[in-house]
Amino acid sequence: MPMSNQPVIDAGLVYYTDNHGDETLLQACRDQLVRCVEPLGFPIVSISQKPLDFGKNIVMDIGRSVLSIFRQILKGIRECRTDYIFLIEHDLLYHPSHFYFEPARDDVFYYDRNRWSVCDETGKAVFYHTNVPSMLCAKRDLLLRHYQLCVEHTRKNGYQGKYGYSPPRGLPKELRRGEYKTWMADFPSLDIRREESWSRKRMDKSQFRSERSCRGWTEAFAVPGWGKTAPFNEFLTGIIGGSRHGHP
Repeated sequence: MPMSNQPVIDAGLVYYTDNHGDETLLQACRDQLVRCVEPLGFPIVSISQKPLDFGKNIVMDIGRSVLSIFRQILKGIRECRTDYIFLIEHDLLYHPSHFYFEPARDDVFYYDRNRWSVCDETGKAVFYHTNVPSMLCAKRDLLLRHYQLCVEHTRKNGYQGKYGYSPPRGLPKELRRGEYKTWMADFPSLDIRREESWSRKRMDKSQFRSERSCRGWTEAFAVPGWGKTAPFNEFLTGIIGGSRHGHP
């Protein structure tokens, strides 16, 4: 997919954070995000638990929980008025190619599966096929309906791990609506795995229940479009200093 400075779709970003973690890393991720979407003119709505000078910022001091995540995402969707929305988590280094995507249908949740997990201690990078909300793009109305239902159901009935997180999951099977499809950006985005992360840090194949949970498993210490990821401190310094921006 060739990249240009012309927006592919009318899209915006909903960035959500609990403000937990190394601020140097989180700021590097925000700076990288701006580099990705500023040429496209995509607006950013940030929903944080502490004030943040990033896009249109809305503070929701509501603690860390699944319901909090759902509420923050829902608030961001309501505030973002573009036709399509990319959901953005605070500890990913996004590649520009992730944002050059055009959904073929408005009733489908689209997941970019070109995502590598990178350990913030060793710099080890792993790839496997999975859907995560942080790599999701979909029609605003579709996301709005889904997260409204997630918030309503979780408030009333609580949340169970078997529901999952990635739309149309996040709900009991009988309440799920819509379908998902997957695609692969030209280059990967990097999900920095930290002990403070909300989801479990899994960097070894033995930490998964079955082969089905980690299909396509690959390990490396360098990632296409980014170069060497170890030592991680040196890699992050390159991101901060501007010598690495996730370009080919």
